[in-house]
Amino acid sequence: MKQKNEDESAHKLRRWIVIFCVAVLLIFINCIYFLNKVSSNHALTYHYTLEGDPMEQYRSPAVAGLFYPADALHLEKEITHYLAAGYKKHESMPRVIIVPHAGYRYSAAAAAQAYQPLQDYASQIRTVILLGPSHYVAINGAALSDADFFQTPLGKVKVNLEIVKKLAQTPSFSINKNAHRKEHSIEVQLPFLQKTLRNFDIVPIVYGDINPQQLAEILYKYLRRSDVLLVVSADLSHYHDYGTALEMDSTTADKISERQADIDYHHSCGAAGINTALLLSKKLSLKPEILALFNSGDVSDDKKRVVGYGAWSFSDKGVKISELEREYAGLKSFASQYREQMLDAARKSISAAVNNQTYRPSRNEYDEHLFDKGAAFVTLHKNGELRGCIGSLYPRQAIIADIVSNARSAALQDNRFPPLSADEFSAIQISVSLLSGYEKIDYKNEDDLLRQLNPYIDGIVIRDGNRQGLFLPSVWEQFPDKKEFLNNLKIKAGMSPSFWSNDIAVYRFRTVEIKENENQ
Repeated sequence: MKQKNEDESAHKLRRWIVIFCVAVLLIFINCIYFLNKVSSNHALTYHYTLEGDPMEQYRSPAVAGLFYPADALHLEKEITHYLAAGYKKHESMPRVIIVPHAGYRYSAAAAAQAYQPLQDYASQIRTVILLGPSHYVAINGAALSDADFFQTPLGKVKVNLEIVKKLAQTPSFSINKNAHRKEHSIEVQLPFLQKTLRNFDIVPIVYGDINPQQLAEILYKYLRRSDVLLVVSADLSHYHDYGTALEMDSTTADKISERQADIDYHHSCGAAGINTALLLSKKLSLKPEILALFNSGDVSDDKKRVVGYGAWSFSDKGVKISELEREYAGLKSFASQYREQMLDAARKSISAAVNNQTYRPSRNEYDEHLFDKGAAFVTLHKNGELRGCIGSLYPRQAIIADIVSNARSAALQDNRFPPLSADEFSAIQISVSLLSGYEKIDYKNEDDLLRQLNPYIDGIVIRDGNRQGLFLPSVWEQFPDKKEFLNNLKIKAGMSPSFWSNDIAVYRFRTVEIKENENQ
């Protein structure tokens, strides 16, 4: 009996031991499971984003990683770099900007010049209407998006659905999400807006074949609001050689400056958008200001097929213009008023010179203002070829006297040519360039100086000790490449084209040129 009780006790003990071991094993398995479950998610905390409302519609980035960095930290760093450059302070809030839409490597430096001033008015801008050309989908009119938000690596941007719905009911507008799905002309602007503005929403518009006049009339009522900004996305000339592109883009810049709304698609892929902006600027009395103008050849080594980029801002007071620009505006008015009298004096002086006489202008012949001090260059051409050019750097005498003196010197004393003869006189074409004052260019090195030069606009003076050289803006026609222009200017100053010193003083100036037999 005793043995039987001992056997039962041993059996119960073994059973409890088994139960205990199974329990411990189960607890161990559960601990391992939950430890892994808690600590081994593949996602990283710094990649966390709030999940959107499943009912909301998002337009996802199409060119992140292609036109600009897809990584948020990298993108933010890159935009901060571009926005760190200096910019022109505006006297009032920009109402319209024109910016390029290429990859950031090529065009972001231009775009940043238009976006930087927005930071000073970030609290005032509530709605941004984005206007960009369609590159992938043929559109008759303008396409709106049905998305609630546009997503970028920096986060989401809210769409102003109220304005979208109103526009969708107007002629030429329709909802077309396919037009927006791959389009980059709008998308590349968003990260800059996210970095420069605060609480804002957008109205993204992609257009195809559309009448700028009609588009301007539709957008006018929204642009009348003081909290609305229009961003026009447009590159300039496409795939021409460097020199041709400079000429074409300079023509476009002149038309924008004059608010001449007849830019064509050969000069800009965003011609309709630019023309719309120019029409609106007239209705709203906004003044355009050029902020940047260059092309891809200034960024890469390829100068055979380049794309042009520019940036402009429109506001009711414009930007605080420099003294140089103020003088240039004054010279343009002066030249327009006294063009015929100045050319007349130059021709009389040359006629007298080739006949061994000296012409002296009198106050009885010319307007009183032509006896104000000024500096001018007189250039002679014969059969399209240079025949003489002499000028003054500084305004030391009456402008009419300076023109008469330099016209005589250009005919008889330009050492590059023999003195002009009386037989040649009738074949000579005369041009007079009025000079502004000088603006010193501060630069870090030669590459930085080249970046700051404005082809076809800047006249340049370089000075190193007693060596000095000057090129008028017209010389850009002969040397359209910035490096070639500077190297030849160094040669003219008596320097080697490979020579450089940061002690070289560099100045820019403007000229207003008037020519014989040229339409005013």
